[in-house]
Amino acid sequence: MSIQLDKKIEKAHKLDKIDYRIICQLLLGSDSKSISSILHIALSTIQRRTRAIIFANIITREYTPNCQILGISKALLHIYLSDGKLRETAEKISEMEGIISVSLHIGNSDILAEFVYVNADSIVDIISSIKKIEGVERIVWSQEIENIIISNDKIMKTYQKLIEIL
Repeated sequence: MSIQLDKKIEKAHKLDKIDYRIICQLLLGSDSKSISSILHIALSTIQRRTRAIIFANIITREYTPNCQILGISKALLHIYLSDGKLRETAEKISEMEGIISVSLHIGNSDILAEFVYVNADSIVDIISSIKKIEGVERIVWSQEIENIIISNDKIMKTYQKLIEIL
């Protein structure tokens, strides 16, 4: 990585209002040309700042399949531990077939895993496999039946409020 790119990444960690406005637009799915037009900032500036934001992992690009349209079920597995080995257990779970995300939590459950499956046998098998991991106390699962789409205006207002606080 070049010194020039390192400086861009370093700058991205010290975000200003323009960076936050770019991030909001990226989260809404806007491309660089649209962001340039919306924010009245040169396209090259938007592209440079966007690269720095992405290289610094401040935001990531992700694609999420619509499980309902694809005929796939998605379950949330709330995993409670008795031994406090969150990261170690989460890494084991992340290696299991059908697991699409794993996150550590503070509060109710210790680990939250997303699992995709086609038939009920799969959910029984994954729960059985997770229960065999040392330190797993219990698992509560729920099935996603529908994902409600939040309007871009609502998302934008939420992020704008956060930007004002920062």
